[in-house]
Amino acid sequence: MKYRQILIIALALCLGAAAPALAHRVNVFAYVEGNDVHVECSYSRSDRVRFGEITVKNAVTGQVYLTGKTDDKGNFVFPVPEAARKDKTEIAIHLDAGEGHQNNTTVKAEEYLSAAPAAPAVPTSAVSMPTATPAATAAAPASTAPAVAVPMDQAALRAVVEQAVEVKIAPIRKMLLDQEEKGPGLAGIAGGIGWLVGIAGLLAYVRCRKGGRGA
Repeated sequence: MKYRQILIIALALCLGAAAPALAHRVNVFAYVEGNDVHVECSYSRSDRVRFGEITVKNAVTGQVYLTGKTDDKGNFVFPVPEAARKDKTEIAIHLDAGEGHQNNTTVKAEEYLSAAPAAPAVPTSAVSMPTATPAATAAAPASTAPAVAVPMDQAALRAVVEQAVEVKIAPIRKMLLDQEEKGPGLAGIAGGIGWLVGIAGLLAYVRCRKGGRGA
């Protein structure tokens, strides 16, 4: 009976040590899309951080760029700060969800520099085109010159490719985060069971040793 009580106490201590870590776990996931940084905050896959405090700052100097709160779905979106773009520095994102729930993540400079903001579109109404008369159209000779392909600058081409890759891998990063939020996997559960079985075996060994000495 004594050894069973010891085993129960050991199990309680193991679960008690794990409980605070799970209670204070909070996830922060950020990715760049265009000129915006999207931040998603959650305790688990189904429990989002609602109205958590967000601080965006320079990861090197600590200069605060902006602050805000997540919405009721745990999301927060902000444009890439011009100061960060100018300094080409990492952007640090800090989440404070209250009651000890805190976490950080960073956005590397190459992630937002490769996703340069698109130029504003020119409204159609602002473009004035001369109207060709039928006579002028008939008199104008048909162009027979072949179309000339204008080569794209290497830096511009690289930026386009990196932006496309970033858009494609962002859902993959999110999927990996969701997998982590599902809780302990089979390997973790098996490890915990093995740990308990080991304790039980050790106690049985000690008991047998004591029984042998008594005989």
